[in-house]
Amino acid sequence: MTRYDKILILVLVAAAVLGLYYTTAVMLRDEGNYAVIMVDGKEQGRVDLKSAKPHEFTVTTHWGYNTVEVGNNRIRIKAASCPDQLCVKEGWISRVNEMSVCMPNRVYIKIMGQQTELDDIAY
Repeated sequence: MTRYDKILILVLVAAAVLGLYYTTAVMLRDEGNYAVIMVDGKEQGRVDLKSAKPHEFTVTTHWGYNTVEVGNNRIRIKAASCPDQLCVKEGWISRVNEMSVCMPNRVYIKIMGQQTELDDIAY
């Protein structure tokens, strides 16, 4: 290996580390302003994530119930009457366009707000 090969490898490793930092520190910090709670395709309410104090509430439908928890600029389905509990296992969501969905109960929560970063650039 020549001296220039070593320099090239060092530059590529540095570029990879900077790319990883950019992805985690800049792209993933886009927190939403509010969450929309939908039941069977109809909006049931909104929660302002920036100013809401930590609390819980229950969304009851014909098909079952979901207990929703809000706190620290994020939201999650804490408990549900569905058999598979996938919505509970999804955990906390906080970034724009993230969703938590309970298909058996027909409930979903979507984070909305100003998206400050570009999603994609097409040429």
